[in-house]
Amino acid sequence: MTKTRLQKIARFVIPSVLAVLISYFLLKEIDLRKIPETLSRIPIHALLVGFISYCLLVIAKTLRFRTLLGLKSSVHQIFPILAMHTFWGNFLPMRTGDISYVYLMQKRQNIDATQGIASLLMASLIDLVLLIALMVFSATLLLPKLSNQFTWSVLFLMPLIVGTGLLFVMVLACIAPDFCSSVALRCARPLLQLDKSWITWIVNKLLSILNQVTSFRLNLQLLKVWVYSLLCLTIRFGFQCYLVSEMGVDIPLTEVLFALAFTNGFNLLPIQTVGNFGTTEFPFAWFLSYFGTSMENATVTGFSLHILILLYCLPLGVYGYLRKPKESSYENN
Repeated sequence: MTKTRLQKIARFVIPSVLAVLISYFLLKEIDLRKIPETLSRIPIHALLVGFISYCLLVIAKTLRFRTLLGLKSSVHQIFPILAMHTFWGNFLPMRTGDISYVYLMQKRQNIDATQGIASLLMASLIDLVLLIALMVFSATLLLPKLSNQFTWSVLFLMPLIVGTGLLFVMVLACIAPDFCSSVALRCARPLLQLDKSWITWIVNKLLSILNQVTSFRLNLQLLKVWVYSLLCLTIRFGFQCYLVSEMGVDIPLTEVLFALAFTNGFNLLPIQTVGNFGTTEFPFAWFLSYFGTSMENATVTGFSLHILILLYCLPLGVYGYLRKPKESSYENN
């Protein structure tokens, strides 16, 4: 068996094992019958509202990437790509679901792979900035409960520094692309001089992606991307908090919002297991338990919400797979 094949197998085996282990330690602390019991308490109309909201979330993502890439194709032509991306992003580990976005944008919209990766990177940076703002906002709402354990530096100063730093990097890439490219090339030159073809290939790819990132400008187009990103954030956290409230669990929504914000922040990193089991529930349950919610109640709520989201993305994934555009429909910049 070749080294490359072993690496491919390891990418799925290791996250799968982690998913089993983390889920096992979480599930052994609860009565498994409480998960279907919790799901059964949600009214049918609330489940429908949740699914419609999830579809609206994917539509908002579609509008965001359509604007970010400057595509002329209609929304209904790009929506299946984001539906598939959402599906695989929820099931594949370590953010490998993003490969589906790059591949489908290249195949169905003729978007170069480096341009696709650059758009994902820019969208992730915007999401992280907005998530930091949401963390600070939710922490403000819970300040009486948090101030006894966390300092103002941890709750506000550090997020402000990180968020401002990310904004500065994005603005610098937009207004000084030549400077960013020259600095990156200067830093990469020692690696390019190494007599290693695979290192050279990786460095050149990273430089190409950086050049694509610096092609974005501070204009109305990027402003629209921020607006669509804020819309995505609002829909995502809005319908998740709504579903939790319909479960009939005794957890304040401000605490749910705080736990969801930090959990989604972790999920931007390539740390997910298969199906994201365990790596979603653990931080969610841990933050809720910090506020006094029992670990069992928090874990049951986390697994119930996670199962609903996976069920919602299944029909979207099927639709995205079956909805294959005609060759004549390719139309972009």
